[in-house]
Amino acid sequence: MRIPAKRFEELVVWQKAHQFVLEIYLILANDLEYGDVSNLNLLIEEVSKLLEAYSHAILNSDS
Repeated sequence: MRIPAKRFEELVVWQKAHQFVLEIYLILANDLEYGDVSNLNLLIEEVSKLLEAYSHAILNSDS
């Protein structure tokens, strides 16, 4: 069993979303000419999966 997070920064979903936002910032900062969008697609998929799993966990919890 996982130890409950004490701060939002400890949540994996927050960490992945933050990483995603930083990637978007870098792409926009480079005016969409130099960004590596292949990594961006992987991050989008990973964040999506994490959010889906999190929502299922909340909906199926007994509390």
